[in-house]
Amino acid sequence: MPVEVSVSGSCDDFGPRPDWRSRLQAWRARQVARPAFRRFVQRMPLSSGFSRGREEELFSIVTGFVRSQILFAALQSGLIDAVAGGPVTIRHLAKTTGLGEDRLQRLLQAAQSIRLVRLGADGYVTLADHGAVVQSDAGIRAMIRHHALLYRDLADPVGLFDGTRTDTELRRLWSYAGAGRESSVKPGDAAAYSELMAASQSMLAGEILEAYDFGRHKRLIDVGGGEGVFVAALAERHPGLKLSLFELPPVADRARIRFASQPLSQCPHCHGGSFLDDPLPRGHDCVTLVRVLFDHEDTIVLRLLRNIRASMEPGQTLVIAEPMAGEGSQAQRLSTSYFGVYVLAMGSGRCRTPEEIIGLARAAGFSGFDIRPCRSALMATLVIARP
Repeated sequence: MPVEVSVSGSCDDFGPRPDWRSRLQAWRARQVARPAFRRFVQRMPLSSGFSRGREEELFSIVTGFVRSQILFAALQSGLIDAVAGGPVTIRHLAKTTGLGEDRLQRLLQAAQSIRLVRLGADGYVTLADHGAVVQSDAGIRAMIRHHALLYRDLADPVGLFDGTRTDTELRRLWSYAGAGRESSVKPGDAAAYSELMAASQSMLAGEILEAYDFGRHKRLIDVGGGEGVFVAALAERHPGLKLSLFELPPVADRARIRFASQPLSQCPHCHGGSFLDDPLPRGHDCVTLVRVLFDHEDTIVLRLLRNIRASMEPGQTLVIAEPMAGEGSQAQRLSTSYFGVYVLAMGSGRCRTPEEIIGLARAAGFSGFDIRPCRSALMATLVIARP
C-alpha cells in the first residue's frame, strides 16, 4: 500500500541537507508560531522581559511607517524649527506652523512619543533629544525630506521585489547610475543628486577619518567623490596631503566652485570623466571610494575596480567606505534593510557584505585585505585593499 510521507520545505530539497543551525532555527520558529508556547514563555519569570521586548520590537516594525511620517510632518510643517529657540507656547506654534491648535496638539503628542519634542506641564514646548539632533544636522534633514520619494516608491513594495515596478522616483532622480549613463548626466540632474550627497556625506566623513589614518599617505584621489565633501574634510584634517577628485564633468565643475569658496590650505585638483571608461590619474598612493560601489551591479563594480587597479602600483592603498550588509549588530541589520531596499528602488546596485566586496576586489587584482568598522555601522564599514 502507498506510504504517506510528510515533507517540509520546498520541492528543491534534493541538494545538500540543511545543517543543524538551520534545522534548529526552523524548530524554534515553529514553537514561536504557537500561541500556547508564547503564553507559556510569558509566564516564565526570567523570560517575561525578553518576551515583552520581542513583542515591542515586532510592533515597532509593524508601525514603523507611522513614526517615519510623524518625523516628516514635524520637519516639513516647521514644528521642529519653531521649537529650536524654545520654550514656546502652543498658541505661538499654531501661528508659526499654520496648523489649527487641535491638529497641532495631535502632532505634538505624536512627536513627543518619538522624542522629537517635549510638552511640559507648564504648557510650553521644547525640543527633545531626537528633535535637537534633527534640527541641528543638515544631513539628517536632507535625508528626511528626500525620503518623500522613497515613500512613494514603497507604496507598492511587492512590485519592487518582483520587478514589476521599475518606473520609480529614485530611479528617475539617480538617472546617472548604471552602465552607459555616466557620461550623459545633465547639469540639473547633477545638481539634485550632488546636493543630497553633499548634505548626507558630511555625517559620514568624520566616521571614516576616525577609522583610518590618511595622514600616512602623500597623494590621494577620491573617485566618484561628488562635490568633494569628503575631500574637503580630508584637507582640513590633513593639510599636508595632496588631494584630487575624479567625477563626472558636471559634478567636477560643481566641486571646483565649492572648493574655491572654502578656506582650504590647498585647492584639490578636480578631474572630469567616467570612472568606467576613462583612464584614471596615476601617481596617488591612496585611492578612496566613498559610497560608490553599492550604487552599481557586480559587473559594473568589477569594471570600476579593474580600472582603479590599472592606475595603481604595488604598495599603494585602496580604501572602500560604504554601508555594508551584515547581521552582527542592530546597526548592521538596519543598514542591510534600509540600503538594500533603497538601491532596489533606485534600480541599480545592492548592499554587499565586506566579504562580497573583497571577492570582487580580489577578482579585479587586489589583495592584502583588511576590514575596519566605523563607530557606526549604519554610516559605513571600511575595506582596505592593496594591488
